[in-house]
Amino acid sequence: MLRHIVMKAVFILLSLAHTEVRTADESALYAEPSYGKWGKLAIEETSRVYHNASIIDYKHEGRKVLKEGQAVETFVLWLRKDTKEFGVRVSITFQTSSDQLVHLEMNELNSK
Repeated sequence: MLRHIVMKAVFILLSLAHTEVRTADESALYAEPSYGKWGKLAIEETSRVYHNASIIDYKHEGRKVLKEGQAVETFVLWLRKDTKEFGVRVSITFQTSSDQLVHLEMNELNSK
């Protein structure tokens, strides 16, 4: 009887010891970056325009704050079509207060 009680206590202690509790620092590692929404849009629109090419790399270049409550997020996506590789710079202008899209611009970069 005592043996069963001890075993149950050990199992309870082990289960408590292995619960997943994330600290604020760990949660930050898994949080979506502030530009995540716009990065997804950049990938979706580039895939739509260059539907015969594969996106092989992606880089967030940064955010530029504009006047009148707007900002621009800029991304470079590297694409491959057959044996050709080329970059596309995507600039997304949006209202910072409402997070609404204002303008999306794509420019193809020099190919290798």
